[in-house]
Amino acid sequence: MSSILNSPKGKEIVQRVTLKNVKMGFGHDLQGMYADFSLNGKKMGYINDDGWGGEVEIRYESKATQIDFERFLTQNNVAQIMFENGWEFMGDVKKITLHTQAEDVINSAVNLIEENKAIKKLEKKTLKGIVIVEMDAKGNIVAYRETAWKILLTALPLGAIQMTYNERKKSLKPNEKILNTNLEALGVIL
Repeated sequence: MSSILNSPKGKEIVQRVTLKNVKMGFGHDLQGMYADFSLNGKKMGYINDDGWGGEVEIRYESKATQIDFERFLTQNNVAQIMFENGWEFMGDVKKITLHTQAEDVINSAVNLIEENKAIKKLEKKTLKGIVIVEMDAKGNIVAYRETAWKILLTALPLGAIQMTYNERKKSLKPNEKILNTNLEALGVIL
């Protein structure tokens, strides 16, 4: 995950950037990415990482949209947030260019989309099982395990679900939690 997402303010900034036409997984290293990006609903331009090395291309719709986006980065102290969340190796916050800030914010928006997709997949798994997630120190899901049935939980006897829940709850490590939010509605005593 990109460093700016480690900060609540950084995450708030990233959520103001929306993406369209996101394409990923091309180039020689399959790390290429393309996306049109907007700020507060206004199209700013596109980002293109061709996946072949070299600098990432950020093209703005116009000089005015570039000024608007760079003003947004500056007014929100993006460089300082980056510096405090993994970019201290630069030695000085002033060395973090506006291009680097824009690239990090846009890449973070892509990461947020991917993270949300992964969470939705896990939430779907809770319909047929009990899902345990492992969290890192910042509260991000880093791994999961599940007890799954081939049928929906709603079709299982409550006793079987309750017994499995109790066993899984006892086995939780300090950095783990049960992701299911549907168990209480099924009658499971939490």
